[in-house]
This record gives sequence, structure tokens and C-alpha cells, in this order.
Amino acid sequence: MSIETFIRAMPKVELRVRLEGAYRKETLMLIAEQNDIPETTKNYQQWFKLLENPDYTKLDELVRVLTGWFRHPDDLTRVVYDLGVALAKQNVKYVEVAINPISHMLPGMSFDEFMDALNDGRNRAQRGWGIRMGWILIVPREEPRRADDVVRWATSVTGKKGGVIALGLSGREEVQPAGQFERPFTNAQKKDVFCIVQAGDSLQGEGIIAAIQHLNPRRIIDGRGAADAPDVLNLLVEKDIALDISLARALCHGWSQSYAAYPLRHLFDADVKVTLNTDMPAFYKSSLTDEYLAAVQHCGLTIEDLEQIALNAILYSFLPEDEKAIMAAEFMQEYERLRAEHIVPQTT
Repeated sequence: MSIETFIRAMPKVELRVRLEGAYRKETLMLIAEQNDIPETTKNYQQWFKLLENPDYTKLDELVRVLTGWFRHPDDLTRVVYDLGVALAKQNVKYVEVAINPISHMLPGMSFDEFMDALNDGRNRAQRGWGIRMGWILIVPREEPRRADDVVRWATSVTGKKGGVIALGLSGREEVQPAGQFERPFTNAQKKDVFCIVQAGDSLQGEGIIAAIQHLNPRRIIDGRGAADAPDVLNLLVEKDIALDISLARALCHGWSQSYAAYPLRHLFDADVKVTLNTDMPAFYKSSLTDEYLAAVQHCGLTIEDLEQIALNAILYSFLPEDEKAIMAAEFMQEYERLRAEHIVPQTT
């Protein structure tokens, strides 16, 4: 038994995984074959080579091509189920899945049909593997004119009954400033639909501050540059905003030269409420277990620190408060049991 076996056995919560970033190669091949996608369009060798070794500056293009092979609701159901199974095998008990409805809704598909397809996969994963899922509908910065559509879906009866728990903004700040989305996001929050925002990718601290001022997010995705800006750290702590981090994403995009160089320890010590996530595990070649292992093995966190980060994911999720309390109590009890089973006490 070891720290590694302890981490693998830990119950976990994932707050940031993008559906399109978790496609399995085998499932995509099956979808393309069943949907008779022309070989000139499929170009298996080219696209699967990029899936295995992505150009991280062209991920959007790769995702558009692969998602373009979907033709039927069952295709969406299948990739959702795949994601649920993969996470359940890592002892993830609850996940908040970010999905861009603009790119995933099939031609002629209504929002009701879209949610039915997603929830078919979600329900199958929950019945078979015990994992729960909530949906975060994403507005891409490059499509500001579609923000009202996404907000309308997120705040609709169909959305709320179908498991939509929040609204998200994705993309780099230079595409569109946060203020461009203030009106629709404010309207969503008036209807009790809260938001998360990807910020810091290009503007770093300045982008994070703008996102907080204009959009009042519950969580910030990535938050590149926060560790180097005391005013940003203070703002995150003061407003009780969590920071959803993917160590693998920072490494793949060149924001950190190594796991050890990532300022996770500094953020944690500054009392920022950090959570660890995978974002696009298929492209970043990572898993939630890998993120947890890297935090301890390379970033200087202790097992107790890691447990707190895992509990942060519960506390800053969009679950109802009573469910958070029950889950947190269950996790803490399980961590105590696992420590006794896996961690050898230090002798003096």
C-alpha cells in the first residue's frame, strides 16, 4: 500500500471536464463507421494522429471535425456514457460536465431532444456505475450572438429538469471581453443559474479581474497568472471564488515548464480554494487520478492538503447544500479509513 494506492482509492468529484475533450478513439471510429462518414471526410490517419499528438493551437478545429461525425442522438448518448464509465473507474462520484450546445446539437434537433440524448447516457452511467452528472452549458467567446440562446436553454424548465446546473464562458479573452457577456449572464443569475468563467489564458490577472467584475462567477477556470498577482489572490479569497485547475492543461499549453514549476503550493497557501480537474483528458493525456498524483509527487502537497482540495470540489460544486454536506461527511469518513489502510505511519 502507498500514497499512490490511497489516491486511486479516494472518492473524488470532478468539476471541469469538457465532453468533447473526453471522446474515446474507439468510440469515434465506431460512430464514423456506423454513420457512413465519407473516407475523404474521415481521413482517419490524419485526425487520429492529431488526436494522439494534438497541436494545442488547433484544438477547436480538431473538435469541430470529430464532433461533425455525429449524426444521431445515440452518438451523444454513447460519448456521455463513455465519460461516465471512465470517471467512475477513478472513483469519481459526481462530475460537472461542460458542453457547448451550439456545436453538439445536431441539425434539426430541438433542445428537448438534445437533453434527452445527454441524459440517456447520464442515466445509463448512473445505473451501471453509480456516478452522477450535472451539465454546464458553455457559451464560446467567439460566438457572443448565441449567448442569449444558451442562457434561454440553461434557464428553461427543460434545462433545469434535465440537470443543467450552471452557465459557463469559454475561450481566450482577446476574442471577446468579459463585459460583452454581462447582460445575458446577469439575466441567468437572476434566475438562479450561476456561472463559471475561463479566464487568464491570454490576459492573465487582468482577464481574471475583468471576469469577476463583469460576470460574478462562482468559479474561475485555470486562472493563469493569479499566483503572480497579489490583488487577484486577494480578490479570489475575498469573494470566495474557487479556482478550477488542470495541471496537465498548463503543461501542454506551455504555461508551466513542469508540474513542479506550477504554483499550486503557493495558491493553496494563499487560501485560494483550489480544485483539480482534467478539462480535456483525451487531448491532455491525463486523468483526475493523474492530477491528484502530480499534486503530491511534484507540487509539494501533503495527503491532508489533497483531501482538502478534494473536499473543495464538493463545497464549490453546484449540488444542493444538503447534498454537499452529506457527501463531504461520507468522503471524510472514507479518507480516514483509507489512510489507515494505505498510508504507513511515520516512525521516529
